[in-house]
Amino acid sequence: MNARSRRWRDRFMASAVLLLAATAAAAAGDDASTDVLARIGRLQGLDGASLDPTPPADGATVLVFYSTECPIANAINPALNRLYGEFGPPRVKWFAVCVDPDVSAADLAAHAKEFGLKATIAVDRKGRLARRLGAKITPETFVVDGGGRLRYHGRIDDQFAARGVRKAAPGEGELRPALAAVLAGGEVKAPFVEAVGCPLPEAAEAPTYSKDVAAILQNSCRECHRKGQLGPFALDTYEQARKRAGDLANVVEDRSMPPWKAAPGVGPKFQHDRSLSTADVETISAWAEAGAPEGDPKDLPAPRAFPEEWAMEGGPDLVLDIGGDFPIAASGDDVYRCFVLRTDLPEDVYVSGVEYKPGNARVVHHILGYVDVSGEARKRDEAEEGPGYTSFSGPGVEIIGDLGGWAPGAAPSILAEGVGRALPKKADVIVQIHYHPCGKPETDRSRLGLKFARKPVKQTLHWNGAFNYGLDLPPGESNIEVRAKWTVPVDAEARAVAPHMHLLGKDMHMFVTFPDGRTRDLIRIDGWDFNWQSQYYFDEPIDLPRGSVVQAVAHYDNSASNPHNPNAKDPQRVTWGEATTDEMCIGFIAVTKKGQDLTRPGEKDDLHDIFTKQREEAIAKIKAAREKAGR
Repeated sequence: MNARSRRWRDRFMASAVLLLAATAAAAAGDDASTDVLARIGRLQGLDGASLDPTPPADGATVLVFYSTECPIANAINPALNRLYGEFGPPRVKWFAVCVDPDVSAADLAAHAKEFGLKATIAVDRKGRLARRLGAKITPETFVVDGGGRLRYHGRIDDQFAARGVRKAAPGEGELRPALAAVLAGGEVKAPFVEAVGCPLPEAAEAPTYSKDVAAILQNSCRECHRKGQLGPFALDTYEQARKRAGDLANVVEDRSMPPWKAAPGVGPKFQHDRSLSTADVETISAWAEAGAPEGDPKDLPAPRAFPEEWAMEGGPDLVLDIGGDFPIAASGDDVYRCFVLRTDLPEDVYVSGVEYKPGNARVVHHILGYVDVSGEARKRDEAEEGPGYTSFSGPGVEIIGDLGGWAPGAAPSILAEGVGRALPKKADVIVQIHYHPCGKPETDRSRLGLKFARKPVKQTLHWNGAFNYGLDLPPGESNIEVRAKWTVPVDAEARAVAPHMHLLGKDMHMFVTFPDGRTRDLIRIDGWDFNWQSQYYFDEPIDLPRGSVVQAVAHYDNSASNPHNPNAKDPQRVTWGEATTDEMCIGFIAVTKKGQDLTRPGEKDDLHDIFTKQREEAIAKIKAAREKAGR
């Protein structure tokens, strides 16, 4: 047995010992067994989406590890389906976790359909989760109660006395009485019964930093995690990655890093998708689990050259900055500051490319840009001491367009040929910067680079969206559903989306219902975080015929248990508004007018006017309804 094999054997034995200890603790009612949920983490669905195995408080979660190639696992599926029917959702969550390393998602779905599997299908292609829990066989099952304790582990029933030996008169088995006991709040008489079936597939050779991990970090992490950038630590060397291997595995497994909030597999393909592939996540996790081996430095990828100045090809045509060094205190609340930048353009132009350069990556969290021709932003700037003015949610004035934004890892925003953002002569650019103190006084002087369209612009990009101005969030409620919709007034093409809520938001799903009744997902964000807002541009535009309805379904937590609630000590009723303590429900969508050709004589860019009229009418209806209700 070589050294690597011994390491895998020792890890497997350690997992088995932990599992048996947890099983014994569960039988004794020991709270130490609650760490089983931490070891399970999030499950991965067929489409790469994250699945939550947390059981209901009064219920249980059942995990069944299986292989499509194991005859015993296949033969036992009818018994599993019967148990699902007897102990089904919502009180019991069922997951069938496939450990086959080389079966495609399509084949897995076909297998599940063929055998009529009722449990939610998850994948564990490298068998990492199975081994972490101590599974050795397929099929093998684990039952976790509502308190997070492992209550049963082992075989499902006694159809098979041994591999290849099927009983003529099988009994009830073990999983059914175990589940019945858990749901009745009783004791599981046999918390572990050895499973009968096929051995787990052999573990693949562990990945190494040089051959497998360095390229992933270089392509997806070092944009921020290198010296002098936003990341709190660098990942330039093996040693820097090795000492954080476990943490790297954790943050990529729960999808908190790289920062990309869109749920995988939902909606169209997005440009500049920073999320890691399922294979990349598994590679980093397996590397950490194997002890973070370095491998042969000769296998390292060629170093990536990061741009020192502007990443846009040819650089920008106009560079604007915030006008001076803006001070950020060492501590205190985050700062949302709007800076008004005068363009002094002598004529109207169209912008085809936008790139932001944070002046101080240690304190700049994100940047958003807007176009103002009203002069109202200047007035707010002049009325407030120091450069710029404070505004929590957007610029706080009526704007006619946007100039994209920046968040860690963002690439320059380059529009398709023939599409542009309108920037009228003498317009002001409003740049809102979210600053967060870093522990010592800092200053920032961020910049914005604009590239003007070189070819004729036929269509202009405008933002609108599904708004719910009447949202009303009662105090103490932890899962309030709010819906918003927008009826598309002209034939249009959708090019990007940007969900928006404030601090009470939990999740948002955006989709479109077409006039013929069909629906299409646009985006879903399962774990809303106000601090990680992005604009998500589609690889290809989506046709929105007139009468299509863009919809947003969002959930909010206005309870004291929400750590982001600004009124957590005494939750208050929350309605629409711009302030930190107010809320919003907006499914922003960027569109162009279908068939628009501004190079034709007499063609008018009227989308902004159409959208403004629509919004004013919606607000008027809300006000009239509130007045009628006496509120």
